[in-house]
Amino acid sequence: MTPKREESPWPRLLATLLLGFFLNVLSTTLFNWWALGSVKLMPLVVMVVSAGFRLPLWGAGAVAVALGYLGDLVSGGVVGLQVIACLLVVCICALAQRKLEINSWPFQMLAVGLMSLVLHLTVIGGLMLANREHLMPSRLPWVLASQSLLSALTAPVFFALLEAMVRGLTGLWRLMGRGGA
Repeated sequence: MTPKREESPWPRLLATLLLGFFLNVLSTTLFNWWALGSVKLMPLVVMVVSAGFRLPLWGAGAVAVALGYLGDLVSGGVVGLQVIACLLVVCICALAQRKLEINSWPFQMLAVGLMSLVLHLTVIGGLMLANREHLMPSRLPWVLASQSLLSALTAPVFFALLEAMVRGLTGLWRLMGRGGA
């Protein structure tokens, strides 16, 4: 089932940014309690994948830059790595969006799982370039696979939360008289 074309990209853009900001803040506090060692819930990937598939390229790029920069600030690592990784994920999703739809939860899970791997491998590659003297931990492939699986399994929950927020902002957008682009 193909979703109805939205009148304006602004409610989805605002909902993605607001929910992404809120979930990114929660990922440093509440979601850390549920961490299994170095594997923790990363809803940033879900927001970026959703933006890549459901927003115009300019909006998806803006979301990727904003949420990637916020992720860089929150993680305390090298500033710019998550921005680049999020932009790469958005570009891949925007290209895939030409042929694929992510309306079903299995495809949402698959897309988020694969893009989680892409995002984390990009960040790790950047960290390895920035800090060449550090060796890669031997359990890193296990952590990446676990992280991607956790992101994939929780993706439908965050997609549903985002869609509910988009519906609410779309209704508010219409009430304010800004139905068109």
